[in-house]
Amino acid sequence: MANRLVRLTPVSITTSTPDAGAAFNQINVQPILGLTDGAGVCIDRAENLYVTDFTQHVIYKLQRGSSTSRIFVGAYGVSGLADGQGSDARFNAPAGIAVDNAGFLYVVDSGNARIRKVTPNGNVYTVAAIPPAFGEVGDITVDASGNIYYIDSTV
Repeated sequence: MANRLVRLTPVSITTSTPDAGAAFNQINVQPILGLTDGAGVCIDRAENLYVTDFTQHVIYKLQRGSSTSRIFVGAYGVSGLADGQGSDARFNAPAGIAVDNAGFLYVVDSGNARIRKVTPNGNVYTVAAIPPAFGEVGDITVDASGNIYYIDSTV
């Protein structure tokens, strides 16, 4: 089964709608060629979409108005830990992803137990190492002040 990006669009509803889940239309936006294990998705202020591929160790970008996606950072199918520009950067199982108000991406690099930051021009660098006692990290978000929050799944 191919991975695809799906968009839910709100439908005009009234307060008498019994099932809020029925208030959305599901629209298949498009397949993302090469995506094998989509793990995280976010959208920036310019409405560009970013999708992490857990298995292939890359982050895709779908630019607003474009009909095709491209690998934004990482090397397809190559895992590792390396800061760098575009395809020179290496990830190991990128999962959760978030974007801040300035357009910087924050990625949970789960296989490396790191939080990585990606600049709008595709430069990747490490901002935090996850302490070993924390175990697996799930989703991530960034608030307006630049504070990073992530889920620690070790309970």
